[in-house]
Amino acid sequence: MTEFPVPDCKIFVDAEIADAELMGLVAQLLFGSNGGCDGCEAGIVMNEDYDPNRRRQFPEGFIYFRYYIDLYIDDSAKIDRAEVVSNVLEGLWDWGFPAVAACDYEERLPHSGGYRSRAVPWPA
Repeated sequence: MTEFPVPDCKIFVDAEIADAELMGLVAQLLFGSNGGCDGCEAGIVMNEDYDPNRRRQFPEGFIYFRYYIDLYIDDSAKIDRAEVVSNVLEGLWDWGFPAVAACDYEERLPHSGGYRSRAVPWPA
């Protein structure tokens, strides 16, 4: 039986765009001029728990957002994981996408990863 690695961070995102378009935006954030994250991988997953009404509930509604991004950061890469996730979150927020991170280091992220923060975009 093949075991899949556990992601370093899961970012729930509510975006009414195609998954391929979201992947392009995430790639810009990870590998563009601000990112440059060698040793990083990301996967966009359609959230099977997506619910167009429950996603609006603050603050727990994020688990019903349309997508989640699984971020994998290679242990051998000398990268600050919180910095990588912060770049992705801030980029998504700047583009107006509701996004909340779930990881072991949320306290090191802006707005504690977006959970319970009214300062980040939220579905209307």
